[in-house]
Amino acid sequence: MTKETQNKKTVPSKRLMIGLPPTEAGPELLYRVVYMIDINAENPRQAAERVHMLMQDAESMPPVLDVLDSHGRCTRVDLCGA
Repeated sequence: MTKETQNKKTVPSKRLMIGLPPTEAGPELLYRVVYMIDINAENPRQAAERVHMLMQDAESMPPVLDVLDSHGRCTRVDLCGA
């Protein structure tokens, strides 16, 4: 068992399950946007930091995102515009 799997925040899983956003009664709908990227790093913290830097880099290629609504509908949005 690695040090990471001993950490209580790390949960070994064979698949990732993402819950739906809650229903809100405001003027706009609430969406959950999922950004998935594979990245090399020495540890989870470094991976998160590297992805955060990529997300802020204006020179990075715009991502493809999965957008979930509170009814379970998933829309894939390609921000490259292609």
